[in-house]
Amino acid sequence: MNYHTNAKAWSHDSIKRYYDKNRVSTKDVYTSEWVFLKDKLKNGIKVLDIGCAKGFMANVLQENVENFTYVGIDISKEMITNAKEKFPQHTFFHVSEGDYSLLNNEQFDLVICLGILHLHETWRNTLLNAWQHTKSSLIFDLRETHEASIEDKSISKFKMNFDGNDVAADVPSLPYNIINTTEAKKTIFSLCDNFSKMAHYGYVHPVSELAVTPINKVIVNVYCIEKGNIS
Repeated sequence: MNYHTNAKAWSHDSIKRYYDKNRVSTKDVYTSEWVFLKDKLKNGIKVLDIGCAKGFMANVLQENVENFTYVGIDISKEMITNAKEKFPQHTFFHVSEGDYSLLNNEQFDLVICLGILHLHETWRNTLLNAWQHTKSSLIFDLRETHEASIEDKSISKFKMNFDGNDVAADVPSLPYNIINTTEAKKTIFSLCDNFSKMAHYGYVHPVSELAVTPINKVIVNVYCIEKGNIS
């Protein structure tokens, strides 16, 4: 797999236009995400946002808490450039897929990884690194099914044409990973070792109009995994 392929897809103009109008404030947070976020956003919190795009989660934090620390990372150089321009007071890193060395083993109260795990091949490695960088909580989402998992881009892919226009031939599609729900839980148990609590909020939803896949509906499952002792 060529990691540059995914970065190129996320840097397409249609994607950048999408994030100019969507996912910009608290009102754009999905209900399934807010179920967990609303209880985690505390004054003084330190947050890592993996796959931050243009940094919309920084704006969500600004609208809900005070004196927070926000770090966003993304594989799209263009997205990070835009995020830095929009939120110069926060920290953003352009990274290669799977490379978390710029974080220097830094720990965060909350790690967020939303909307990306089902759209790249090395999602398990991303989930593992997200877990390793949280000292308290991790919130992420998966696309699941009760049928067999599909992780073959030749069978299930995501077309990067967010504005509805045809994408140029040189702009690649992304994988559209749909994971068997039992396998998803087993993967979480194996990667998020020694967690103290796991909660999830899932609902059945038609697959994205941008997805080309043999499955018509998926379970959109948002997870909140916690470390440490629970009372």
